[in-house]
Amino acid sequence: MKRLDKAAQAIARSIMQCDSMRVISHNDADGITSAGLICSALLRAGIPFQATLLNRLDESVLAGLEGPVVFCDMGSGKPELISRIKEECFVLDHHRPVGKLDCMHLNPHLFGIDGAFELSAAGTVYSVVRHMGENADLSGLALVGAMGDRQGMIGANKTILEEAIASGAVELKSGLKMSRDGPVEEVFQSSIEPLLDFTGDAEKTRQFLDDLKIKGNVESLARDDLAKLCTAITLKLLMQGSFAADSIIGEAIRLKRELVENSLEMVELLNACGNRDVPGLGLTLCLRDPGALEPARSLAQEYRGHIRREIGMLREQNQVLRNIRYLKMVNMEAGAIVSGLGIRYLYADLPLVTLNHKDDMVKISARGTKPLISRGLDLSIALREAAGAVGGAGGGHTIASGASIPPGTEDRFLAVLDEIVGEQLHKAAEGAPAVEVAP
Repeated sequence: MKRLDKAAQAIARSIMQCDSMRVISHNDADGITSAGLICSALLRAGIPFQATLLNRLDESVLAGLEGPVVFCDMGSGKPELISRIKEECFVLDHHRPVGKLDCMHLNPHLFGIDGAFELSAAGTVYSVVRHMGENADLSGLALVGAMGDRQGMIGANKTILEEAIASGAVELKSGLKMSRDGPVEEVFQSSIEPLLDFTGDAEKTRQFLDDLKIKGNVESLARDDLAKLCTAITLKLLMQGSFAADSIIGEAIRLKRELVENSLEMVELLNACGNRDVPGLGLTLCLRDPGALEPARSLAQEYRGHIRREIGMLREQNQVLRNIRYLKMVNMEAGAIVSGLGIRYLYADLPLVTLNHKDDMVKISARGTKPLISRGLDLSIALREAAGAVGGAGGGHTIASGASIPPGTEDRFLAVLDEIVGEQLHKAAEGAPAVEVAP
């Protein structure tokens, strides 16, 4: 962390010397909070900026691009594109680097920190903006970015959490980590996490809570009611074959300086904005414009409906090869979210891959689990190689990666991916030390 902080300080000094800045960032929760962090710091420093949030970094981004430019949550895996930028350039990313960048490049992997689990892009950007002025109040956004990428408060993220608590930007509150506040029945009926067998069914939700005699607002339940509800949820998840209870029960992060206090709701709002192609609305929310809140909540409500329907399709239509589970869809609305929910709550045995044919391209979202990673799974490598084999491109993290491939290549892609994943898991098993069992 000390080496990363020193590099971040140098980048902050260079950015503060710029007369203007182009900001280019990813359009998911981590990317939007990353943009929110750097744009807030630039605004406070009086440096004009123009921000663009997009799904992927490709040739089209370079057309007419004038620096200085800062890339957030992207760039580390595209040295061939970044190298063509002649103006001053900064890359603040957490994806595994590919090749070498000649510009100022900050990435936790370069400092021995795992960017998949311990520091998000937003956390990486925060390490810079904290040296651009009195910006500790923005630390909550860095935590939202980490949560958006399903990272825990460990390693470098824990350091940011401690700083956020000390500055008053966040508070911790023990209980259920739900994405909405309010009456418990309404929250459980509409929320997509935890994904329980009654999710989306008003009558079954009411019956579950009536059996427990639970009423009141979810964020202020009495201690005994909270304990009873947590126990019931844990048992239900175990019966579903899910071990995700620890992500639902524990210390919830409450944002004290943002427009939304519930950090999980903030993640949901930003993901909805990105998915509905209005990431700028999410950025405005991060810049604390009150006018963005109600439109974002309306989008999120619509988005949850799409997710629930597509989870139903996953349950009914998923297919299994030897080493992966997959779902093929057309015009899917929430592939990445469905992959994440599916692997956490429904199918933890194999890597889960969604393929979505949309707009003359097939978008891939793949998710794994920590036990699969410990067995050798690396989805970043697997998706990059499998997509490359069919004329596409991919990459990301060991546990969560994405790709884009041409239509008509899906079956070939899946066959190659299945083979690569099988080799990863088999190779790791072969290299495992023998275990002697006592008679």
